Amino acid sequence: MRFFYLPLCLAVLALSGCNKDTATTEAQEEQNPLVKQGQSYMDAHDYAQAETAFKQAIDKNPKMARPYLDLAIIYHQYKPDYVASIYYYKRYLELRPDTEKAGFITEQITKVQMALANTILQQSGATQAIKELKQLRRENAELKRQLAARPKVPAPEKTVTQTIPKSAKPAPAPAPNKPTHQVYTVVSGDTLTKIAKKFYGNSNYDPIYEANKDRMKSPGDLRVGQTLVIPMPAK
Repeated sequence: MRFFYLPLCLAVLALSGCNKDTATTEAQEEQNPLVKQGQSYMDAHDYAQAETAFKQAIDKNPKMARPYLDLAIIYHQYKPDYVASIYYYKRYLELRPDTEKAGFITEQITKVQMALANTILQQSGATQAIKELKQLRRENAELKRQLAARPKVPAPEKTVTQTIPKSAKPAPAPAPNKPTHQVYTVVSGDTLTKIAKKFYGNSNYDPIYEANKDRMKSPGDLRVGQTLVIPMPAK
């Protein structure tokens, strides 16, 4: 399936807020020959050719929104160029302000901005400080290892017999192991954000996406009936 699943807007108009014209325009753009060609290259993991096809689509029709979104995804995840990714995400929202994907795309823009800030921080001289911190951690670990390797002095034997009070209670049995993951089947209208809120109580879906990268091309690559592994946090 395509990266974003578009439900029938007439059936869920009151819930999704989309309209027939928006859905029709999205569907028409996905059938554009250059867009279809670019998405085929994406399926084949040939991101350079996909990039070229989407840019050609924009050159022929700058008002067509879909290729902007596809380019934003390429520069976000596959050929990192965070400045370009932010531009293409925002350009898509300018052309499709009423899209039902607006919330998801806004989240992606925030993540790209954070990644860009982290890159700038490392390039501005913080890299050396990070290296020094790692060196200190290695030295600390080596010191602990040396201390652990020293022969232990035996403790003096106790001469007083210790008794267990009659009122003492046995130690409680260890709690059974919690399951480390659950399995979830995608239903209509699901996004990774909704699924994360269902299992974690917040919108951080990164653990779910990382656990299912082998079957997902991107965080929005969901289809009805798809089975996802949901990592459960340790308690």
